[in-house]
Amino acid sequence: MSPNDYDEKRAYHRMKIDTPITFSLSGDKEITHRGISKNLSASGLLIQSDFSPAEHDRLEIVMDTGNDRFSPFIIQGKVLRVEADTEMVGQYLISILIEKSQ
Repeated sequence: MSPNDYDEKRAYHRMKIDTPITFSLSGDKEITHRGISKNLSASGLLIQSDFSPAEHDRLEIVMDTGNDRFSPFIIQGKVLRVEADTEMVGQYLISILIEKSQ
């Protein structure tokens, strides 16, 4: 199959965004982890981090805009999948289903 034969199955386009984020397991805001958002769509987010949450964990993710005029983007979501990043040793790619955003 050539790349042109593939039909995109997603309803929304992914936007590549390499933005620093912090996240915590829902209900435990005492411990935060750092990562980088890799891409964002209307229903999901892919992040890279050295922390590996479990599938089905619920996370609260804060994406700072880097601009004082705009509030941070806050996402609550569920971990769908965690995979070792084959390009970065010690890093994980974490797929998030966005359940709520502010």
